[in-house]
Amino acid sequence: MPKGTVVALYGEHGQIMYDGEYYNFNTMIVEGGVKNQLEVDFEFTDNAKIKVIYGTGAKQVTKAPAPVQTKKENSSNKLKDTKVFLTEEK
Repeated sequence: MPKGTVVALYGEHGQIMYDGEYYNFNTMIVEGGVKNQLEVDFEFTDNAKIKVIYGTGAKQVTKAPAPVQTKKENSSNKLKDTKVFLTEEK
């Protein structure tokens, strides 16, 4: 998730400076609080527009870590051959 700096925030509009580029935004997409010179996390849409800005106090959506698979022991390895074959002697 990219980090940018909020600049030129005035009323309901502002800009985020990220990687030498400026991106305009409206405060309707802000979660939490923002102010000028605040470094924030944000997300882009597919066409390089800002989708959401995570300001101060916002709960960011994080991807759950993949569950760790435990290695199962083969139960047949634990079993010993305890069969007794009965045979008749002649």
